[in-house]
Amino acid sequence: MKIAEQKNALRREMREKLLTVSEGERSAASREIVGKILSLPAWRMALTVALFAPLATEPDISGLFTAGKTICYPRVCGGELEFYHARRCEDLRVGSFGILEPGPTISAPVSPSAIDLAVIPGLAFDADGHRLGRGKGYYDRFLASTKALTVGVCFACQQVSLIPTESHDVRLNLVMTEKN
Repeated sequence: MKIAEQKNALRREMREKLLTVSEGERSAASREIVGKILSLPAWRMALTVALFAPLATEPDISGLFTAGKTICYPRVCGGELEFYHARRCEDLRVGSFGILEPGPTISAPVSPSAIDLAVIPGLAFDADGHRLGRGKGYYDRFLASTKALTVGVCFACQQVSLIPTESHDVRLNLVMTEKN
């Protein structure tokens, strides 16, 4: 089976698995994940942090928004992710793919080199920091352009032994779940 087919099969498996996680389990696990990120020395040292607005099946990391950092969120611009400062939750609007992103009134993107810590979503992760995204490559292109410490976040059920990888896939520095 080709790598692209392996990835698509794993995406289907993870989407189905995520539908079995209850709202209560998701909420409790999300609080654990946020607590672990807040305890990282890299979090304490970071000035500018890139977050994401979670989909309903992803960890809710909104608790990081109020933690006293300069926060930026991605916006899809053409085929790329650009990050923009968000000073409050009201700065986010439903954008590409139905995901909350900074509204059009926030005009100047944050340079990837200005981001100290990036919290990254995904459908699956392995112990080596490989990530399976949703298949568009937006985050891989961003990850290739930044020197930020990158932290993948997921529920423990999204960890797998091996993510099939291609040359454009970028490894993350850390992966955080509610368990480890």
